[in-house]
Amino acid sequence: MDKRIKNLDQYLKEMGFKEMGSFFIKKKQFIVECEEEFLSLDKVIYIHTIDGEILRVGSSKNELRNRMKSWERDVTRSLNNEKSGTPILEGQEWNELLKDKVGILYGRRGTVIKTPVGEINIYLSEESYLIGKHQPIMCKDRSRHK
Repeated sequence: MDKRIKNLDQYLKEMGFKEMGSFFIKKKQFIVECEEEFLSLDKVIYIHTIDGEILRVGSSKNELRNRMKSWERDVTRSLNNEKSGTPILEGQEWNELLKDKVGILYGRRGTVIKTPVGEINIYLSEESYLIGKHQPIMCKDRSRHK
């Protein structure tokens, strides 16, 4: 295993992330294959990696299953020059990044903290922190996370 990949895997696991699945492009389709045990999680943070590099950090308030279906739909439409939630240029970037490659998808449920008003899942704050820290190239709004 490439040292960079091993180090990233170890780094993410130290923060509680688990390898959830993979993502790739096949016949102009963006495909996410995710382990069943993760699909029903909500308030999650997920990380797209390729070759030991964090490319995107995201989150989902709702079940991960729905978010990954949206990823598949929107990036696939973009790859086929159709209007979607993913700009066509971003689809082209994913296509270049995934040429003959398979990315690894990591994730975990957000941390729940106890506050005077009750328990709160801070997944959005964790997502923002990770984007600011790593400045992933596929997070197009990363300047707001500094």
